[in-house]
Amino acid sequence: MFWPTAATIIMHALMIMALTANWESSEDNIITPTVIPPQIVNATLVSIDEFRPKPKPKPVPPKAKPKPKVDPKIEQRKQAEAKKVKQAAIAKQKAKDKAVQDAATQAELEKQRAREAAAREADRQRAELAARQQAEQAWRRSQEEADRAMAASSAEMSASYAGLIQRTVVNNWSRPPSARNGMEALLSIQLIPTGDIVSVTVLKSSGNGAFDRSAINAVEKAGSFPELKNLPIREFERTFRRFRLLFRPEDLRY
Repeated sequence: MFWPTAATIIMHALMIMALTANWESSEDNIITPTVIPPQIVNATLVSIDEFRPKPKPKPVPPKAKPKPKVDPKIEQRKQAEAKKVKQAAIAKQKAKDKAVQDAATQAELEKQRAREAAAREADRQRAELAARQQAEQAWRRSQEEADRAMAASSAEMSASYAGLIQRTVVNNWSRPPSARNGMEALLSIQLIPTGDIVSVTVLKSSGNGAFDRSAINAVEKAGSFPELKNLPIREFERTFRRFRLLFRPEDLRY
């Protein structure tokens, strides 16, 4: 009811404004407004419900189609085939699961065999190492014993050859008349493995030239000691490659 009444009032106000708009004022002239006869407006009350959107009609659900008639024999065959397919799928899955389980079991067996083989190989290597160590220890003991025996033998041979050298030089030494007690001449003698003398030098002079010269002559007269060829080279290098002789009038010391 409010909206129709408001529309009527607004239309009347517009008409009054239109009538008064024709009046114009001036300082010199007054114009008489033209009278326009009033117009009658037919207004009808309208309900607001007419402007509201009408609700859409609800869709009518389609009628269900009648189910086709099924032959029981065909249905039985379909069920039997579906059962066979299901059983085949179950059997296939069981076979697949069994294959996976067998593969896992086989893999575990292979791993176990590999671990056992590795353990056997480790035991074999440890046994070989222990055997090698024992053999090496036995060899070292035998070598040490042989070295000790050789060293004893070499020491005996060296002592024997030293005595030989001393006797040979003493037999070759002619002491000069000027030799006196207390004189000493220390010589350095160098040999080669054949026993030949390659050099004789005075390390410490006696103070008497004739005495020193007589000592050198005694060594040079010997020339060589061929018996040294029988001495092991290591013992020769250690003892006779370069050695010293001390000459004194009283005796000759090696």
